Amino acid sequence: TGGKRQGDAGYFFEPTIVSGMRQDDEAVQSEIFGPVLTVQSFEDDDEALGYANDVPYALAASVWTKDHTRSLRFSRDLDFGCVWINTHIPFVSDMPHGGFKHSGYGKDLSQYGFDDYTRIKHVMSALD
Repeated sequence: TGGKRQGDAGYFFEPTIVSGMRQDDEAVQSEIFGPVLTVQSFEDDDEALGYANDVPYALAASVWTKDHTRSLRFSRDLDFGCVWINTHIPFVSDMPHGGFKHSGYGKDLSQYGFDDYTRIKHVMSALD
């Protein structure tokens, strides 16, 4: 559903839901920065986690459930740099943001953003 171009200029298109996807489909395996949601069927939580983690990119994931224990299990087992529970894209400046795998190196926001620009040296001297 969706996917129509908006206007005559630029590369904008309306929010799009693509259902019936297979794990090896390009839309599932790509990191799409746009209003696109791919939908896959799964039999159980382990299969869903397997699908989610079987991609080369891992910037962020959203878990939507009423079961808090289930949401904590998913957030622990998802191999993504950021996991949101029952929300999507809230950024908190005190928390690190950045992906795993091919989604980039390092973190931005928070104190962790300075780690790539800092070298720590330990010097110890015995005094007589």
